[in-house]
Amino acid sequence: MSSASVSRKFYEVAYELAKPSQIRGPKLEQAITFLKAALTLDTNAKGIRPLLIEFASRDSTQDRSSLVGEMLVDYVDEFADLEVVRKAVGYLLERANSREERERLLEQLLGTLGSKNNILGSEIATMLGVLKAEKADREGATFYLLQAYRSNRYNKIAFNKLIEAAPDQIGPVVYLERLRLALRENPSDIDAAVAFAEYAEQLQLYETAASAYQYCADLFDYLYPAKALPARIYLPWAISSYNTPREQSRCLKIAERLRAHGTFDLRLEAIVAKAAIKLGDNELATRTFQAIEKKMQELLKQLEQNGSLSGAEPADSNDARQNLTEQLAWFYCFALPIPDKAVSWANEAFSMKNSPVTAALLAYALVMNGQIEWAKPLVENYENNQIAELTSAQIQFAQGQTDFAIDTLNTAIDRDPGSFAAERAKEILAEKGREYVPPVAPGEVLASLEAGIGETLVPDFMPPEEAIRLQLDMRGDTFPYGSEFGGTVVITNHSSEPLVISDDGLFKGNIRIDAEISGDLTRTISSLIFTRIQAAFLVEPERSILIPLRIMTGELRRILLTYPQASLTIEFTLYIDPVLTSDGSIANRLTQIQPGKVRIERPGVELATQYLRDQFNSISRDKIEQKIKTAQLFTGLLMEQHAMAGKEPLYKHMSADWVAPLLRSALTHESGLLRHPGPNEWVVKVYTMVEMLGLPLDHELIKAVAENLNHSKWPVRMMAMYLLATKQQGVFDKVLDWTIQNDPSPSVRDMAAALRRASLEP
Repeated sequence: MSSASVSRKFYEVAYELAKPSQIRGPKLEQAITFLKAALTLDTNAKGIRPLLIEFASRDSTQDRSSLVGEMLVDYVDEFADLEVVRKAVGYLLERANSREERERLLEQLLGTLGSKNNILGSEIATMLGVLKAEKADREGATFYLLQAYRSNRYNKIAFNKLIEAAPDQIGPVVYLERLRLALRENPSDIDAAVAFAEYAEQLQLYETAASAYQYCADLFDYLYPAKALPARIYLPWAISSYNTPREQSRCLKIAERLRAHGTFDLRLEAIVAKAAIKLGDNELATRTFQAIEKKMQELLKQLEQNGSLSGAEPADSNDARQNLTEQLAWFYCFALPIPDKAVSWANEAFSMKNSPVTAALLAYALVMNGQIEWAKPLVENYENNQIAELTSAQIQFAQGQTDFAIDTLNTAIDRDPGSFAAERAKEILAEKGREYVPPVAPGEVLASLEAGIGETLVPDFMPPEEAIRLQLDMRGDTFPYGSEFGGTVVITNHSSEPLVISDDGLFKGNIRIDAEISGDLTRTISSLIFTRIQAAFLVEPERSILIPLRIMTGELRRILLTYPQASLTIEFTLYIDPVLTSDGSIANRLTQIQPGKVRIERPGVELATQYLRDQFNSISRDKIEQKIKTAQLFTGLLMEQHAMAGKEPLYKHMSADWVAPLLRSALTHESGLLRHPGPNEWVVKVYTMVEMLGLPLDHELIKAVAENLNHSKWPVRMMAMYLLATKQQGVFDKVLDWTIQNDPSPSVRDMAAALRRASLEP
């Protein structure tokens, strides 16, 4: 037999029983039984399978692996909620007794489910790759990890494991692409932005790097509006701009920005001066060089007079002096090459601190002055760096070792191709009739990256509150008593980049809805809904993801059904990735995005004597749909009467001595809602008994319900048994025992067994 409406009712009962994640034990088992029964009544019903998978994967008392596996095969497609599916896969893996069993299970899941959902297939392949790597099967690990990464290029775990298992499979293009996708995944991650910019700079994609550092600067200003831009952003931003074919003027703007905040940085100013030379503005270059020298002399004088620089502690004077001399040595070596000044400052820097850097600077300065023999020990006795290798190459040229010198220059350039030291090395190569060839061709990397990412390699920074729009759509603003209303969370992506929903993403998929009830009753319901959804992985630009949610649930549902005559206003507040703030309030993790709010009205039922009597008299002749509505209203009015009994009225409502008997009679008389013998009345009976779950039962009501224990339709028997067992715990055990052995319906027997186990628990 089938019935979509009764299937939906069983789904609702199951949802209310066990949707809260902490529910375990008997209630969970009963909810699973209701869902299996609902699926029997309507195999095409949406929503049953994912909820059944979620509940079954939570059950630790029984092995439900077969059920979970069967449901997964029917449920998984490209729109499946990955959060539900992950729990199911985890549940199945927990029940595998060995590594070999887990491998076989994952291979089976990859074969049956992987092609239906690329993201899921990627995650399963990653698990297989990790298992293969743990037993040193490098070939197998590489095979599955490559498959995982190709299925989902955002799969950070697969990428990192692939680097461990087969680093030769990860070329510069793939690595840069991964860094770019990490930035797309979380556009507010400053570390991800800097990592992408740095690697683009390392690959000599200077235009891309400069744009990426611009992005970093805009993001930093957004995240830390009161802080000055740090050197780790502005220096590489400036040097990348300097190395572009046409963007040297940007160096001047970067310096102006820093100067406006009172920041002086010799290296930045040197870049500005060299950029001015490239731009053909020698006058600006001269002024800038002179300003640098003047400022450095002022700083040295200030240090001598005060023992410290502005903002520094006196105890740091030696370090400050050493830092200034080292900077001046570098300046006269590479920015404004003056050999005697280079030697003087480099010598002082080295005397204050013997380090690979100061040794290399002094050696280079000595070579500038033609003192090759003095320079040689300095580069031989300290750890190599770019300046040391540049110096070594010049020594090798002086000794006639041209081929070695060429190789050394290339090695030096590779260390930091955009630096002034690298620029000097390229000049020397050109003087020798050679040309520096990058180990990876920047043009080829750029073309490959554009093919994978698109021509816009670096997006303009957009604040999250502009990129994401949040809305809770209720599809109406007034819902009369008995209305089953839901809501749809609408998240719209207004950025130029896809919105990635993941653990590392801007939006992680966590949703919370609070409800504030006012009017005839007042209640605050925190976390009416708290769930994590991942039915989509990417939301394309200017597109939305729609997340339907069951809003009429939990405490809100009980209040709305229990007080039919109350006029209520309900304000819902929607949070995404909610966090607790320092003052104890709830906010979105992305605090600049305001919570979504929507208000609805639930008008109270206006009763009159004649209306109630007409409703009662029409029960025997009404259509099924109307009888269901009457059943809900009458049971609701009975619950309201019970809730108000012996108390001061909470609000103005109709009440009289004859009302309760009339309502009860509508349920219990021979042609009433629970006892009418008509052929299609079984649906009404199921609905009525579901509505009675919130109603205390006396002897008369119990008797009317009990007559349905022998009904020919199994859903009626199951609902009657469930209602009586939950209202008469311990009293109903013999009936349950008989039903387990004798009822012809598997669904009824399963429910009886679940209820019987519940009665045995303390």
